[in-house]
Amino acid sequence: MQIVIWGLISIVGFYILYVLFFYALQRRLLFPVHELPAHNAELITQSGGEIIRMPFSQGEFELAYLAPLNNVFGERSPVVMLAHGNGNIIDDWAPRLDYIREQGFSVILAEYPGYGRSDGRPSYRTIKECMLKAYDWIEQQPQFDHEHISLLGRSMGGGAVLSILSDKTPHAVILMSTYSSVMDLAKKRWVPRFLVRDPFDNVSALKNYKGRAYLVHGEADKTVPIDALTKLLAAKQDAEHQIYSTGHADTPDDWDEFWVKVSEIIKPKATT
Repeated sequence: MQIVIWGLISIVGFYILYVLFFYALQRRLLFPVHELPAHNAELITQSGGEIIRMPFSQGEFELAYLAPLNNVFGERSPVVMLAHGNGNIIDDWAPRLDYIREQGFSVILAEYPGYGRSDGRPSYRTIKECMLKAYDWIEQQPQFDHEHISLLGRSMGGGAVLSILSDKTPHAVILMSTYSSVMDLAKKRWVPRFLVRDPFDNVSALKNYKGRAYLVHGEADKTVPIDALTKLLAAKQDAEHQIYSTGHADTPDDWDEFWVKVSEIIKPKATT
């Protein structure tokens, strides 16, 4: 009996240490700024982009503005605001957006605090603050069609763009390999939900959104399992979606097909 008791005490003690470890390091795990690629502003400027530094509560963060490559929509272009995954920076995306720009769309790449050349530290609060300021900046620019601002988020970026739906009403939302909430990810790792500091409750954020939505996910995704897509689709039942056979990092497996579908989703209604 004594052996059993000491065994239970050891298990409980190990679990407490495990939970304390998660609580102390959760932001390092969620926002791995120590593992990011080296920033390279030339990837943006060589793509014809402009870097804009914006003030926020912890200093300045960056936007990259990439203008349309074709004047399809006249003087005011529709806009895609893109938020990347937690292992990327905005520089990585700039060379990969020619197709959507050739269709007449402007692209805004919004950087997170502490990523790339942006000041501060990432958290739900600071990321939402920067996403809102980026959206506000778009709404202030006369070259943009303010009725057709769409949001695209990949992985953690899905939570970043969805964080502002309580304040903004974008034309469309595109989610790529996006989790249902950080609380659900923690639960899968045997961590109590109440210990999560940055919940990014994407199901709740998406539930009341009335605009058009398109969700893609890989059925072999081990980082964000496919059940996250099921929960998001339950919250937004009229959303279109595409399931690939791929994992987290290689979804979608056909980028050309993906961008064609995205341009169809975000195109102003008058031109469809």
